[in-house]
Amino acid sequence: MRFCTLDHMRRWVVVLCVLVLSVASCSAEKTKPDASPEAQHTPAPRPAAHIGQTLDLMRIGGQQIAVTLTEVIAPATVPNGWGTAGKTYLATKIRIENAGTTTIVGNTNSDVTVVGSDDQNYPADFATVTECKDFAYGWFLIAAGSSNTGCVVFALPTGVTAAKVRYAPSSGISQDVGEWLNP
Repeated sequence: MRFCTLDHMRRWVVVLCVLVLSVASCSAEKTKPDASPEAQHTPAPRPAAHIGQTLDLMRIGGQQIAVTLTEVIAPATVPNGWGTAGKTYLATKIRIENAGTTTIVGNTNSDVTVVGSDDQNYPADFATVTECKDFAYGWFLIAAGSSNTGCVVFALPTGVTAAKVRYAPSSGISQDVGEWLNP
């Protein structure tokens, strides 16, 4: 019984330490002197592009990429009846060029979303479609100066179409976001 009490006390000590460190971290962030305006600057919203146009985007760590939405395939065909009833599948064909000086790794399934005609944001679906090849389960590894092309698949409710395709580098952590209108 005494062992359970010590184990219980250790858990509370760990939780208390985590809370103290969290509070200290937050207060240190708030009282940082001389935070430069450049560090606090959020990029101005850019106008939405159109299919076929390339957007230069910045990933975290200052890595530059050039992203092109080359095609929106709607409807897209999920093979062997693997699709879900009540869903319409579409594929966004994307080309990512590493314009930086180091190899980059990322996941398009967490970088790309679709804004539906119902104003809802839809995350990537892990389905494959017959019309185009996906990235390796969303993952890409691109050397400096190279590019990779693949599809990101979405499952939208029947009757909803893609109004916009949004690319938020570094799984949305980057403040830079690109959008394309889908006519």
